[in-house]
Amino acid sequence: MPAISPSIQRKRGAPPGNRNAFRHGFYSPSFTSGEMRSLDSNVKGEFHDEINLARVNANRLAELLKDYKTMPFQDVVSASNALTNYLDRIQSLSRAQKYIYQNQTTTEKALEELGRIPPGED
Repeated sequence: MPAISPSIQRKRGAPPGNRNAFRHGFYSPSFTSGEMRSLDSNVKGEFHDEINLARVNANRLAELLKDYKTMPFQDVVSASNALTNYLDRIQSLSRAQKYIYQNQTTTEKALEELGRIPPGED
């Protein structure tokens, strides 16, 4: 096998769009197959994925709290605090998303899209 030329350096890390860490990573056993399908489909960027993940976790906590009458008081307090944190996170991400992506002018959006076209393909 020929040696790799020093002038050709292999980029580190996974290629763009690689989902191996998500599918097989530390947290993957924590999600149901339905949650995995929901989180793994329609990867959009622009904070959509982070918001979706926070919603999955908030929904889990809301389901857990349906039985608050049978839960120890400290567990109810902890779950309520965690749910509040996820709702705050969703709100914060939504604000950042709006600020960064929806406040752009048409010219800014056009320039951003043009910047994604590799040279020689325009």
